[in-house]
Amino acid sequence: MSRKRLAAISLIVATLVVASFFIGTLYSPYGGFMESRPWGPQVVEYPTPTPTPTPSPKAVEYTQERMVIYNAYVSLETRDIGGTLAKIRSLAESYGGYVAGSSRSSYGMQATAEVTIRVPKDKFRTAVQEIETYGKVLDERTTSEDVTQQYIDVKARLENLQRQEKRLNEIVGMARTVDEVLNVERELERVRGEIESLQGQVNYLERSVAMSVITVSLKEPPPPFTPPGMDWGETLESALRGFFAVVRGLIILVVSLLPLIAIGFFAYYVYRRRKLKVKK
Repeated sequence: MSRKRLAAISLIVATLVVASFFIGTLYSPYGGFMESRPWGPQVVEYPTPTPTPTPSPKAVEYTQERMVIYNAYVSLETRDIGGTLAKIRSLAESYGGYVAGSSRSSYGMQATAEVTIRVPKDKFRTAVQEIETYGKVLDERTTSEDVTQQYIDVKARLENLQRQEKRLNEIVGMARTVDEVLNVERELERVRGEIESLQGQVNYLERSVAMSVITVSLKEPPPPFTPPGMDWGETLESALRGFFAVVRGLIILVVSLLPLIAIGFFAYYVYRRRKLKVKK
């Protein structure tokens, strides 16, 4: 057998094996070939609703200093996660702040941790700079949000409601009937509920401005590369799956091509008969 013919036969066999593997793997008897879908979790993005702006009251004018909320995120690589966590806690306490939360975990051979601290806004920059000396900086981000106008609006609404509350208390004393008293007290209850809500917003803004947030993510250096262990059971199972996928594909391919093979044999038979008649 010539080399060209041997190469052609090998190419045909290889093509049949590859085609059989893909047919056996992808073919589905109920839905044809399986639809390809992107790997990984599918993230559905929802449109962000546009907040309706609240008209700022014009009855009262304020002279208000800037209200700015500062936040920072620092990612560090360190070999001593426990010691670094202790340093960050001590830093927060020494600056008059506190630890808002912390966590530790491990991923494989690599330990990680995260700690969130709050420090006074005048110590924010200094604290971030000092934390960056505790390890190798992998990432550092700072953000600021000016909430001055929001604070002014909430304070103005709060003061208007407080005046309403004072006036309603005066009206209660002037009520003559039970119905009048009940109506005024109902309105007074509604106003007090709004006052509590707005006072909570004011307190939140003041706390957020006064105490800046610093989140620190810690991770150990990656371990040196070690060859992964071999799971022989899983490897054999994968090999058997590939083998049966090829066999299944061959069966599907052969059965699908049977009509063409029969027609080919018949055409070849007719061709040979005519050739023999011509020779005679």
